[in-house]
Amino acid sequence: MSPSRAYLLYTACHAAMFSLMAATYVPFLLSLGLSLSQVTFVNVLFWVTIVLFEIPTGMLADARSRAWSLRTGFALYAIGFIGYFFSTNVVHVSIFEIIDGVAFTFLSGIQDAWIVDALIKHGRGLEKGKVFAEATIVRGAVSLPCAILGSVIGARYGLSIPWIGSAFFALIALIIVWRYMNGDGEATEKVSEIEALKLSLKATRTSPALRWSVLMNTAFALVMAFNHLWAPYFTQWVSVEMLGYVWVPIYLSYTVAGVIIRKAKIASGKEAFAMTISLVVAGVGLAFSGQVPGLALTLIPCAVYEIGRAAFGPLLSSYTQHHVQSNHRATYGSLQSLLGEFGNILVLGGMTLYMSGRANSPTTISTVWLASGGLLVLFAFILYFLKPKEQNV
Repeated sequence: MSPSRAYLLYTACHAAMFSLMAATYVPFLLSLGLSLSQVTFVNVLFWVTIVLFEIPTGMLADARSRAWSLRTGFALYAIGFIGYFFSTNVVHVSIFEIIDGVAFTFLSGIQDAWIVDALIKHGRGLEKGKVFAEATIVRGAVSLPCAILGSVIGARYGLSIPWIGSAFFALIALIIVWRYMNGDGEATEKVSEIEALKLSLKATRTSPALRWSVLMNTAFALVMAFNHLWAPYFTQWVSVEMLGYVWVPIYLSYTVAGVIIRKAKIASGKEAFAMTISLVVAGVGLAFSGQVPGLALTLIPCAVYEIGRAAFGPLLSSYTQHHVQSNHRATYGSLQSLLGEFGNILVLGGMTLYMSGRANSPTTISTVWLASGGLLVLFAFILYFLKPKEQNV
């Protein structure tokens, strides 16, 4: 099987395991008696775990094996998802959120490193932007039916049931990775863990392009406001069973974003302008998502937001990988992800402080979205004027 096909199959399973429980994730936690601020705390715990494990797992992937890292990640995800199924209180979900956080770090940065080096090894290095865009299309196409299925199953048979489906797809992904994502994606030159870290830090310090991409990724953390609060916001209009159907326009937009990026054929390393536009689009959509009346009208800015959010991912991956060398590609990916996670923690922490003591109401959520969207647009414009000149990248 070709590296790109294996990567897209892996992406499909990865999308399925998350989208199955996405619509019922917050309602499930609320059903256990957690408040919105406690749910946010659990999410902060997830990101703090990532901060602690990002760099070590990236170093292991470059020095030892990226394929092994991917296998470990999905094995841990399966354990975490099964654990969630049996959870009954905030202590339980905190434990399994930590396990899922560790699992995240075994994939973060490493998955991009694997496919880029595998494509280069097969003489297809210039196709990485296309493959990242195709992965976005696959995520949208798979996430939509799985989100609907997960919400229906959760509403009819119990909010914990979708976690079993997520564990199943984690195991399927583990099989795919074990069989098809092999040594093709390993670094062309092996270095020690410490050397991989030193090279990554040097690249960040000396490359204006990489420093700029880190800042863009940090600003992108503001989308957490929507990802974290969309389910409780839409329950003012629809039941938990119908939450998955809210994803129809949202994930159709996600797929459209992938098609746009694929057809745009932006040269690798020249994605700065498109990245800025994607953040502006996401910010505008996010800001207006809570400001219009009724379900139908609200879905319009939500779809706009999703186009911007979905477009940013493949653009960032292609731009970053253009400026990173093979022997520390996974470590650098983890480092960039780590720096971006600080943004996630700041956003979630700010949300926790703002919502603590306030009612779990649509008004509270819409205020968070307005502020987050406005800041995202502002940061996008500021960073665009700080982008590196071509001769310096």
